[in-house]
Amino acid sequence: MSDQPATGLRGAIVWAITPYVPEAPFRLWLGDRHPPGEVADAKAFAQQVRRQGLDAEQTFLVKGKLRPVLLLQDRPRRALREIVALRMVRLETLPEAQQASIRDQREPSLFHLPVRAAKYGLSKEMAIDLNALVRVHASAILPRAVGRLDDNELRVVGQRLVEHLDIDLEPLLARLVEERLEALTGPEE
Repeated sequence: MSDQPATGLRGAIVWAITPYVPEAPFRLWLGDRHPPGEVADAKAFAQQVRRQGLDAEQTFLVKGKLRPVLLLQDRPRRALREIVALRMVRLETLPEAQQASIRDQREPSLFHLPVRAAKYGLSKEMAIDLNALVRVHASAILPRAVGRLDDNELRVVGQRLVEHLDIDLEPLLARLVEERLEALTGPEE
């Protein structure tokens, strides 16, 4: 297992524009000549779509922020221009007890990044938030990575993410083991 940095976008720390998660009441853009509209909640929005002919696709007004994110994939086939990432939080914004717990890696949903500007490219102590999985359009990402997780760190983040999101890897692992066993024990040519 290599401790060398990964190549490509996977494992890169970049600055990107990421929107906040929309929450009720929802604000809708109604055009240049109208003030924003407001819908109380998802049920009210669905009712307006169904009963009043409102188009299901609307422009929602949400806040956004330029922030560091960890990119989780390369998108080598360029099928989509969106990349899955994890947002980060500054430790200084959290209570002291939680900061200590994160530094000791006792918070399974937060992966600690100490201030190591040469490696992570960040001037503040941060934590990768496994609760904050986002899709970022390629056009919203600044063109140069500022830092990178090494293969081991990325593996730990991936393992924690699988556990945190309760992803069932058993079928995939069973298939891979079967394929490997078949390759090892298959007929010789």
